[in-house]
Amino acid sequence: MTKNILVKIIPQLKDNYSYLVYSNVSKLGVVIDPADAVPIIKFIKDNDIILSGILITHHHTDHNSGINDLIKFQSTKIYSPNKNISKTSNIVKEGDLIKSDFIEFEVIATSGHTLDHVVFCNKQNNLLFSGDTLFRFGCGRIFEGTYDEMKRSLNKIKKLDDLINVYCGHEYTIHNLNFLKGIFQNDKMLDEVEQYVLKQIKNTKTSMPFNLGEEKKLNPFLSLESPTYKNFMEKRGFGSVEMFKYLRDLRNNY
Repeated sequence: MTKNILVKIIPQLKDNYSYLVYSNVSKLGVVIDPADAVPIIKFIKDNDIILSGILITHHHTDHNSGINDLIKFQSTKIYSPNKNISKTSNIVKEGDLIKSDFIEFEVIATSGHTLDHVVFCNKQNNLLFSGDTLFRFGCGRIFEGTYDEMKRSLNKIKKLDDLINVYCGHEYTIHNLNFLKGIFQNDKMLDEVEQYVLKQIKNTKTSMPFNLGEEKKLNPFLSLESPTYKNFMEKRGFGSVEMFKYLRDLRNNY
């Protein structure tokens, strides 16, 4: 990440995250998925930031209910994949580039959790804001799409550079990790990463961000490349989509 581009992690509601990407030189900023405008506005005021856009990943209100209060405070453009999302000024779709004076984001369509879901990637600074598509050690619940759609969406993310740092929409990390450890018992890979994650949360109060390259090794919803996941799948005679569905259904009830 370039020195002048920073990401402020802003906890929202019970376990949501919003993010403010900003330049400490130009003082321009972009907000992703605001649910509660109050802490976002406080940070903007404290740091003299001018908003150049608000980016929304999907229509669920816990990712956009702060829009109205934010734009009352500072008028700016709203980029979303759905015209029904409050105050949307710019509809975005697969392959679009959202450009501001200090940063740009590529839009990647990731249907599955919802049909309209998108994620936002800035390759120059290795940033991915994954909303409710990819979580650390997990993926989003499938409400509107299909298992195959979600898997194809995650495959798009899997193709991105290993150096990318991922900022997702919820703090589900420990719950997801405990779920995986219950299914894949005595897995040294998961045991080792648990200690690292617990230390990260203790030091920073969050498990964000996480490295995409590492996630490709650890997250069975993103990749089934590890011997543990392959063996589990082969013993049950699952194909990759069947394995995905099996794990996601178990996670729904965990």
